[in-house]
Amino acid sequence: MDRELESIRNKLDEEMGELRFSRAEDVLRRTHPRSWRDRLLAFWNKELEVPVLPVGLSLAVILAVVAADRLKGTGHGQEPGAAASERQLIEAGGNTYWKDDYERAVAAIEAKDQS
Repeated sequence: MDRELESIRNKLDEEMGELRFSRAEDVLRRTHPRSWRDRLLAFWNKELEVPVLPVGLSLAVILAVVAADRLKGTGHGQEPGAAASERQLIEAGGNTYWKDDYERAVAAIEAKDQS
């Protein structure tokens, strides 16, 4: 067994004898960082693995919800079928409100007062 290992080592030495590895210090510094700068560079050099299927499905669900909301026309408290150009601004008590929101709030307050 020792002879086999020795012969393999000799063959490797013959084949690799011409090659010189000149950046051994850089590799050691990256794999075993000692200073804060080396640690930061090692941390920055991390590889991220992002699973495509869950991220893709999440993005698809979010886009579907947003698209459904836009198609319904109920975005931002707007009633179905009411276009943004049909809404009116009114001034009450020195403040500006959307007319439909103001009427809804007044109706809710009046209903609360009656009960």
